[in-house]
Amino acid sequence: MRLRLLPVLLGASLLVGCASQASHTLPVDPGHPGTSTQTATPNPPPPTDFPVNAVPRPIVLFLPKLVTVEWRGLGEEKLAVGYGYRFTGVEPPAPAPAPVVLPDGTTTFPLIGVRDALTAMSADAREGEPLELVNAELGKAVFNTDRGDLELPAWLFRSSFGSVYAWPAVTPAAFWKQGEVIDGSHHAKTSDGVELEVELGAAPSPCHPDETPAVNEPVVTETETSVVIGVRTIGTVGQCARAAIYRSQYYPVKLSRPLGSRVLVFEEDSTIIPVTRN
Repeated sequence: MRLRLLPVLLGASLLVGCASQASHTLPVDPGHPGTSTQTATPNPPPPTDFPVNAVPRPIVLFLPKLVTVEWRGLGEEKLAVGYGYRFTGVEPPAPAPAPVVLPDGTTTFPLIGVRDALTAMSADAREGEPLELVNAELGKAVFNTDRGDLELPAWLFRSSFGSVYAWPAVTPAAFWKQGEVIDGSHHAKTSDGVELEVELGAAPSPCHPDETPAVNEPVVTETETSVVIGVRTIGTVGQCARAAIYRSQYYPVKLSRPLGSRVLVFEEDSTIIPVTRN
């Protein structure tokens, strides 16, 4: 059974492709006269533990890990408060390993059973009445990763209300940090891995029509495991009230060598930027 999921997240906000709309203090950058930077507080360090040489490349999984394939109404609002799941159907047999088409090639992975999936789904459940799941079958669903949408073997659970939810059936060892959900933000696209277009915040608008607008430019730091993208604002940013609306634009970025298996990181908060092919 192969289903294209609806990207509905229960109990949290899907943040991939979006950035914080909080205002930033823009201190003067002493190394670049007439410029300012977007970060006024110390940044969390970018990830240095990504196994860039691992084959196959570990899957970097974004929210949501539990995806909604079919939604049958508001009767399942209890999911939003996280009471977990109770399976009352017939347990399918343990699955055999299955091939998965990854960006760096096809690999066969072991799959987890229904019980392991249910345990993981309810790991952080609160005390209360769990949602009843009446059927489970092995199928496929599309999950959100740092290299775009990825179709994976998945356990497809049908609830007593008729909704269908998908949970990755691939062994946790296939994922970075054993399947821990990674924070993602913004977006980038490339055709060759060297020249990228990275979506980042636009510079603040001028306070008055006769002011010269400030502009943003990307700042790139390359390491063996990551490419860190920051933003520097060039020009004068006037002090005036502005609408709290996040405005973005794509910036050209050229790397010294192909991105390869490295992760693309947003400097301000160390979230991972998803990269897709043009």
